[in-house]
Amino acid sequence: MNTSRLTLRAVLPAALALLAACTSPNQPIAERGAPSPASAAEMALMARHDSLMAQMDQLFQLKAKINATKSPAAGPYLRGLAAADEAMMRWMRQYKAPDTTAAPAARLAYFQQQQQVLAGVRQQFRATIDSASLFIKQHPAAATPAAPASSK
Repeated sequence: MNTSRLTLRAVLPAALALLAACTSPNQPIAERGAPSPASAAEMALMARHDSLMAQMDQLFQLKAKINATKSPAAGPYLRGLAAADEAMMRWMRQYKAPDTTAAPAARLAYFQQQQQVLAGVRQQFRATIDSASLFIKQHPAAATPAAPASSK
């Protein structure tokens, strides 16, 4: 038999056993049972992050709709949408999860502090989306000219 096949046959069962032993994807692999307070705080933080990321598309759609209004009053709303986007990008650039070997109290404090920062980003998203949506209702998009009829 080929040596690489023997190696694969020896490694494959061990790899499968390791995969089977993994815990839920919502829980760190190193923990068994209930997650620690720090891990629970980290999972809650990532859930908030994911929720905000799901709203990013809405920011871009609103920007396109505001641009379509061709209103001279659109500037503050476009800047608000850009600022909300930048707030999220800034948070992601500065976020550095503490190493799992750090003191549990320090990890928990970091995740709690980051929750507060993301709460501010969420508030900025909500206010910006609400005001941009109101602007769009008050300033419908400029009518697009009808396509000329083709003559045959």
